[in-house]
Amino acid sequence: MIIDDNFFDKTHSFFKDVSKEYLLPNLGNIENSQISEKSDNSLVTKFDLIIENELIQYFKENGFENIISEENNSELLRYDQYLTIDPIDGTRNFINGINKVVIMVSFIKNNKSIFSIIYDPVKNNFYHSFKILKNHYFISPKKYQQHIGFLGPHAKDFFKNEISEYTEKMRSRSIGYDVIEILEGDRTFMTIYGSKIWDLFPAMSFLSNLNFNSNLDSFDFDFNVLNKKIIFYAKL
Repeated sequence: MIIDDNFFDKTHSFFKDVSKEYLLPNLGNIENSQISEKSDNSLVTKFDLIIENELIQYFKENGFENIISEENNSELLRYDQYLTIDPIDGTRNFINGINKVVIMVSFIKNNKSIFSIIYDPVKNNFYHSFKILKNHYFISPKKYQQHIGFLGPHAKDFFKNEISEYTEKMRSRSIGYDVIEILEGDRTFMTIYGSKIWDLFPAMSFLSNLNFNSNLDSFDFDFNVLNKKIIFYAKL
């Protein structure tokens, strides 16, 4: 596999085409027969599965063999390197016609993130963490003047010595979309818990590159963090 600017250009174009064909026309237009409930009470649609299969085929054609995807999980966690795929992060938003949905991918090697991608199909914004680019241009670092975000009970306790005042902004029901709001300067902290590898690792990849603080001891991409309540926050 070759990970370079051409790879990300080509991947952006592919994500745009897949979204145009399967995601955007069906945003908020899902029939009940196209929705299933999984064992963890989360929802999956026919289009999650279609998009996931398209992404798996694309990345395999580009040299990524060990792929862990949301709807087709595997035993590939034992490998030293693997790609994770979340075909529609924010499935409930997708079902309800809320424009806060993303496609997320991460590539992990030896417990380190090589790159992650978060793609907003509604705005056709493609972010990747290999160099922290948006639509293939560098993102300027944000200078946060005040804290913005949502604090659950455990986060309020953690933040009592970190944040004195903040503007409340509810979660979007998409981890990836919350990260986009951080990248755009519209959110300065977020908490993640009960997440899966295909949600958490892309978020961690961007937030670690942005030098966000965390209650984690390190930003190693190991599976022990999946059971933790993780807090990420910017310093003003």
